[in-house]
Amino acid sequence: MNILHLIKVQRDQLSKAEAKLADEILAAPDEAVNMPTAELARRAGVSDPMVSRFCRSLGCNSFPEFKVQLATALAHRASFISESVSKGDSAHTVIEKRINANQAALEYLRSHLDVHTVDAAVKAMSQARQIIIAGMGGAAAIAQDAQHKLFRLGIPTVAYDDHLMMRMAAAGANPKDCFLVFSVTGRTSAMIEIAELVKQSQATLIVITNPESPLAELADITITSGDELEDTTIYVPMTTRIMILTIIDIIATALALAQGPTIEAQLKKVKHSLDGTKLELPPEGKNSKTTKN
Repeated sequence: MNILHLIKVQRDQLSKAEAKLADEILAAPDEAVNMPTAELARRAGVSDPMVSRFCRSLGCNSFPEFKVQLATALAHRASFISESVSKGDSAHTVIEKRINANQAALEYLRSHLDVHTVDAAVKAMSQARQIIIAGMGGAAAIAQDAQHKLFRLGIPTVAYDDHLMMRMAAAGANPKDCFLVFSVTGRTSAMIEIAELVKQSQATLIVITNPESPLAELADITITSGDELEDTTIYVPMTTRIMILTIIDIIATALALAQGPTIEAQLKKVKHSLDGTKLELPPEGKNSKTTKN
């Protein structure tokens, strides 16, 4: 049952103030999904704290989480391009909706990303002999992004998007290795097979996926992919991709800090290795092209 249907079903059981909020949201859900707390409270004629109370009565931990669920409910009226946009939307509307959807998803991530799980993942990777990253299909580009961020931290890191290469890497791993596996849904049979091989090799298996999936059941450490926020079996998972890339940034930053003071010299060396590959900037105040009189 999506959040809009839940509001309709529970409307008569809500308090008078909560019912005002329900009526305001049901009257204009497309507007409500983009409103700050104060604006929604003002329109409904209730106090700001009442908005949080209303959200909790519907099973949401916060107003940002409620807005994510509301955006998901509205997605059923959307196109196959993205859940948060509709046919006929102008460029301005698309910009607003996409940015708002991503902001709401990041707020959801802030409240649902478990600190202890992230710490455990960082500790496992910092102690690993090597980090092997795996992702197929839409997750392949995400795996490459993770490898691009992690390899410069001094730990041997490789990313695979080919199923056969993943199988060989998983079979050849040992308990000192760490596998970082991406699968938005956690139901791709090929990735589950890879996870089973990793478990046989006794390497540490970290997955970023749906925590309720078969893949998550095999993992040593599971971090949510945010799959529950979008129907990724139908839509291009734009918001989900933003969430996963943010998780990668968080892990990479925490892993760099875990490496201690020596990482500064390592990162500086890697950065300066690119100095000779760029054109020099023109002198300040002068055009890059020479003009002739």
